[in-house]
Amino acid sequence: MPLPPENRAVIYTMLLGTFLSRAGYFMTWPYLSLVLYRDYGLSASLIGAIFFMTSASGILFGMLGSYYSDIIGRERALIISLVLSVAGFSVMAGTTEVIGFVIAMALISLGRACTESFSKAMIGDYVNDVRQREKFQYIRYYIVNIGTAFGPVAGTYALTSPSLNIFIISAIIYIIYTILMIIIVAISSKSRREKASPSAGILHAFSIILSQPSFVRLLISYSLLMFVYISFDSPLIQFLTRISFPDLTFIISAIFFTNAITVIACQYPVLYLLRRSTVNTKIILGIILISLAQLFFMLAYFKLIALIIFATFLLSLGELIAMPAFSIEVDRLAPANLRGTSFGIINLTSLGASLCPLVCGLLIDAGYGYAMFFLLFLTGLLSILIYKKVGLSRKVAQA
Repeated sequence: MPLPPENRAVIYTMLLGTFLSRAGYFMTWPYLSLVLYRDYGLSASLIGAIFFMTSASGILFGMLGSYYSDIIGRERALIISLVLSVAGFSVMAGTTEVIGFVIAMALISLGRACTESFSKAMIGDYVNDVRQREKFQYIRYYIVNIGTAFGPVAGTYALTSPSLNIFIISAIIYIIYTILMIIIVAISSKSRREKASPSAGILHAFSIILSQPSFVRLLISYSLLMFVYISFDSPLIQFLTRISFPDLTFIISAIFFTNAITVIACQYPVLYLLRRSTVNTKIILGIILISLAQLFFMLAYFKLIALIIFATFLLSLGELIAMPAFSIEVDRLAPANLRGTSFGIINLTSLGASLCPLVCGLLIDAGYGYAMFFLLFLTGLLSILIYKKVGLSRKVAQA
């Protein structure tokens, strides 16, 4: 069934904005650990701690924002989250002190956490048909990776040009998305008429969601997977920096470009091949591929770019299979009137991503960089064991 014109306008604007925000974010974020190490001389442990603190604060406050998005309307909440990101990139552009950098990272992390959960929840708000809802979740993920492919390439070019301030460019990109959402809110009445009652209270809302054993196990499994998955971001880059991997700036852009292009080129062919597979099967297969990639990252010892690219390719295949499937699982388990809160709580999985730079930074400083990847492999296997119990919990609840 086709979407009503008003709903279609909101969803398409969100999808366009998703591309813009991802491109703007990945123009800068992958290079921050490099900036903190080269410009400020920080250790891997301290850089990991900064990433953890800023990301964790964004996630926790983002949960509150997600609850209130169920009350004030998703579009208005999304605009606020975008303004926070604009403020973060603006501060980053003007600061010359580490503390200013950390504050900027915290603002960007909060804005991103909210933007991600609001965008996913909006699909359920505006698309009633379950199959269409799943389709738009996959389309959104496809667009996310187009932005992820474009961002690092543009970031690499901007970093090599002394006349361009990459942080200002990211701020401008977020301003454009903000303006688009303001226009949509002005012409759409849906955000004014569909709001959840605030009478239940935030703690009661959290207790309703977390009382579901399936949701809790999904949360734990997804958190462990994110801990493993994010290894190709800051931890891998720090590790490659420490072992003096050749052409470091090139390999950083190549890693993120390979990741995004693999998802863009392979998402629909792979999903077509897996069209008869259940969501559970897709998630388990995706986790296996992401875990196997860690074993190939161990081979960075040989300093061969091809091995790093192949490991990134494996990880990316696992990502395109597992990540959208997890979003579908969350949407299925979420109470309709607490969809935003549910996606906000599932953002706790990003704590796994936040812990990864911290734990891996300590391992790198201690000289256990290669063992770090084997630990990540084992963590992926644990994620599978926990996820298998999600289906068991659902069957018990239905019995």
